[in-house]
Amino acid sequence: MECGLKTANKQLTEWDAELNQLHERNGDLVLKVQMLEQELKEVRRDRGGNKNSAPTVAEFPEPADLLNQLKARRKKTRADMADMETVLEILGDVDDLD
Repeated sequence: MECGLKTANKQLTEWDAELNQLHERNGDLVLKVQMLEQELKEVRRDRGGNKNSAPTVAEFPEPADLLNQLKARRKKTRADMADMETVLEILGDVDDLD
């Protein structure tokens, strides 16, 4: 009888240790889910703010910088500063239509 009691106590101790490990794992998983939910909220918020948003005039480069970038890509371009200013004005007008 005493042997059966020792075996039962040993089994209960093992189950208790296993249950403690499961509780720890569950706590870790709950924390991970909370972190992922927060990350998802942030991504959705960031995407929601960027959806269909054109850059504002302040975000466009200066006409001289734009002209330099164009000349760097297309060496033989005939565009000048006035052309770049006009392009930026047009882009600004398109932004105003939204």
